[in-house]
Amino acid sequence: MKPTVKLYDEDPYLTKFVAVVMAVNGNDVVLDRSAFYPESGGQAGDTGGIGGVEVVDTQIEDGVISHTLTSAPPFKVGSEIEGEVDWDRRHRIMRLHSVAHIMEHFLWARMGHLKRLGSFVDDKKDRADYSYEGRLPAEALKEVEGSTNAFLAEGHEIKIDSDPILPGIRIWRCADIEMHCAGTHVRDTKEIGEIQLKRKNPGKGKERVETSLA
Repeated sequence: MKPTVKLYDEDPYLTKFVAVVMAVNGNDVVLDRSAFYPESGGQAGDTGGIGGVEVVDTQIEDGVISHTLTSAPPFKVGSEIEGEVDWDRRHRIMRLHSVAHIMEHFLWARMGHLKRLGSFVDDKKDRADYSYEGRLPAEALKEVEGSTNAFLAEGHEIKIDSDPILPGIRIWRCADIEMHCAGTHVRDTKEIGEIQLKRKNPGKGKERVETSLA
């Protein structure tokens, strides 16, 4: 099966689209094109609706995006359907994903480079795990929170470009912060608002920084 056309790469603000059904497997539906972001790169999959049926999860395998519905669809292969992403949820994820990169920039500036062990962002919070012995100092985390919020309020443009060397890889840029990322993001830091940081200890030698919208 051909890879799904990723409409969210072209426009992460696109919420409604028309597509053709390529496959139906129980409650899972594959379309020729989709604005639904599938769970990948530490970002949760989108929810919303397809052809009037609720989408509760979106996954990807070998470039093919699969949408999980609440029930078997009333449409079949070859049908043209309308899809709509849950924008409120997606926008919260975009805001949190963008600020996760910015928070990490200021965390490293304050604490030195900490090895990131993993991360996951959904509409509730971003969770980033780092290799760290002991406990992240509360005053340091407060400083990082303050620096991040001050930066957000200044209003910095966020750009996504294709890597000129690595095909299919995207580069996220904001001011002097730059990294590879395939997720969906807001266009300006002022869209994010204020954030709050909280630490957790998920295990020995690990510290977790949780970022939530204030």
